[in-house]
Amino acid sequence: MLNFRHWMGLPPTKAWGVPLDHLRLDFPLRCLKSLPPQVDPRQPLTVRPLVGRQDHWRIEQVRLGDRQWLQPWEATLPPGSLDTVPTLSQFQRRLDSQVFEGSALPMLVEIGDEAIGMVSVGEVSRAALQSASVGYWICSRWAGRGVGALAVAAVIDLLLSELGLHRVEINIRPENQPSLGLVRKLNLREEGLRSRYMCIGGKWCDHLSFAIDSESLPAGGLVHNYWQACL
Repeated sequence: MLNFRHWMGLPPTKAWGVPLDHLRLDFPLRCLKSLPPQVDPRQPLTVRPLVGRQDHWRIEQVRLGDRQWLQPWEATLPPGSLDTVPTLSQFQRRLDSQVFEGSALPMLVEIGDEAIGMVSVGEVSRAALQSASVGYWICSRWAGRGVGALAVAAVIDLLLSELGLHRVEINIRPENQPSLGLVRKLNLREEGLRSRYMCIGGKWCDHLSFAIDSESLPAGGLVHNYWQACL
């Protein structure tokens, strides 16, 4: 069934063996610091699997429209790399296959019908490790309002409490103060500096590494703790 849907360019119906609807997370907006003008506070904040052509097209339009805000932190191919950047269609089909197999989990962040960012789960290791790496971005219109912290907390809770992973890692450039503030707000464990860890803007950049595992997940989860701090 997967091969047929993949060949037809159709999105998967499951992620990591779980129906997509079971991985949808909805929250009221009352925990956010503030809302942009003309936003209906009755709309939900939704974090859900990003699959299929329409989802990928929508989030790509948001990313392209906010290049000035996002580009300084985006990974790039290193100089001299033999890899090539895939087309959006190639990227979508490859990632959809990984979602079904359980080797990646991109999560779309929405306010009502507005796509505003994503939380990406990758570098999934099974067997003795049971770990993954998480990355995230939120568009400038919604930055600094608590959306990113809530979305990342929700995805980490999902990975450690529902999907069977043991450890989640987040790596951040030392210059990226907003992202550092997010992981510190969630009380993730700082594990040190990774020198020349990833290629950003055509050069190898240092990153600070943060992690959390199922043993250090607070009672009730990160979302519960975050919510309590907002009250």
